[in-house]
This record gives sequence, structure tokens and C-alpha cells, in this order.
Amino acid sequence: MLLRSVPARVLGTNTTVLAARAGTTGSPGECLVVDPGIGVVDRLLPLLERLHLRPVAVVATHGHLDHVAEAAAVADPAGAPVLLGAADVHRLEDPLEGLGPQLRAALLAQVPGFAWRRPASVRGLAGGDEVVAGSLRVRAVAAPGHTEGSTLLVVDDVPDDGSWSAADGLPAGSPAVAGQVRSTVMTGDVLFAGSVGRTDLPGGDGAAMRATLRDVVLALPDHALVVPGHGPASTVARERATNPYLLDPDLLESP
Repeated sequence: MLLRSVPARVLGTNTTVLAARAGTTGSPGECLVVDPGIGVVDRLLPLLERLHLRPVAVVATHGHLDHVAEAAAVADPAGAPVLLGAADVHRLEDPLEGLGPQLRAALLAQVPGFAWRRPASVRGLAGGDEVVAGSLRVRAVAAPGHTEGSTLLVVDDVPDDGSWSAADGLPAGSPAVAGQVRSTVMTGDVLFAGSVGRTDLPGGDGAAMRATLRDVVLALPDHALVVPGHGPASTVARERATNPYLLDPDLLESP
């Protein structure tokens, strides 16, 4: 499997490229682009060109602006749909409204003149849906709490010959991960290395997040690589052993 993480210019969103393998000049490969953040296209599009990859879908872990800002710029020229949890589809009408006044003002101060453009094709995902790019299959898992439609994106069986190292392409600051990647989960703003997503923004729900941590995140296999929406990668085993909000989900207060 090919995984490349590209940090967005604003808020450092981990925009992730997923594919079974790179393409060639005469035979472009299919890929998914996950969470195209604010100001990422200047680095993302040249990367796709170098790897000879064509997006067949843009997939968002949730509908906040820092995870969908460049969705139209990536998806529309490729004729690809933008997919996200069905309960978050409404956020793509105006994702700035989903940030709350303080964060909205802070973001606009960093990108003066920003204008939201809704992608041409937006579709909702339900838990259990699969998104396919070549031989790569990504499973959607409903994980509400940060927003109503927050979704984990899971690669259960990495379609690789075993030659790809987990150290390749991960976000900056990620610790060394022993062995080959056999399972990967993109957690968006549900789970971070050492923390979890906030629940005090519009759509956030502390009780729903606690249930997601107990029933969804803790059910993931220990060997799964965690690629969060911000910050370094981790593993489920490491988070299970050290993340205070997984050791005791009740630490998370309701907003």
C-alpha cells in the first residue's frame, strides 16, 4: 500500500493520499485523497503527478473546514465525488458555520479572502460502506462525537507485497513503527496521539464521543496504525496503553 501524508498550510491537517501502489506514465493509478486541508493543493497536486495517481474520490473524516477546504479543487477536475459521513453532508453547504465564531475568525485571519466552493458531487457515507481505489478497499466506520457524521476510515488488509515500510509517508514527528503495515485507520479528529477531538464545536457531543471511544476505538486491533487528522501517527496499542481518554473515557466532559 502507498500512503503519503501532506500537511496543510493552516492548522496542519494531515491530508493523506492512499493507493494500492503508484502508477506509471502510461498507466496512472487510482487513489483516494483524505481530508484535503486549507492551502494543501500546492503540494498535493505535484505529489499526485509525480506518483502518477488519479483521485477517484475525496474522502473526508468529517465536515469541518480544515478537512474539506480543498475538496472541490481536488475532486472536481478529476470528476471525482466527495464522500463523508451522511450526517455531515449538510456542513458542506457552508463549513465555516460549523467552526464556531472564535475558530472561524482565527481561520479567516490566516487565509484572508477565502471563499468556500462546494464540490460538484457530494455523497454521504454510512457505517460499513466501502470506498474502492484499484485493489485498495477502505471501510467507513461511524464514530460520532466530534461531529455527528465523524467517520473512521479503515484499511483492514493492506494490499501490498510486504515491501512497504510503515515509516514511509507518515506525518512529521511520527514514532518508528515496527513491522509492516497490515491495518491502518484514519481517525480524523476522533483520536490523536495522546488525546482525542474536542466536542465543544457545533455538532460536538461528549456523550457520543465517550461511546465512540469505548465501543468503536477500543474495538480496533492493537496492530492498527493510527493516522490522525492532526499531529503524528501512532498505533492502537500505544494509544490503548497511554492515552488518558482511552484509559478512562469518562475524563471527557460534555460540552
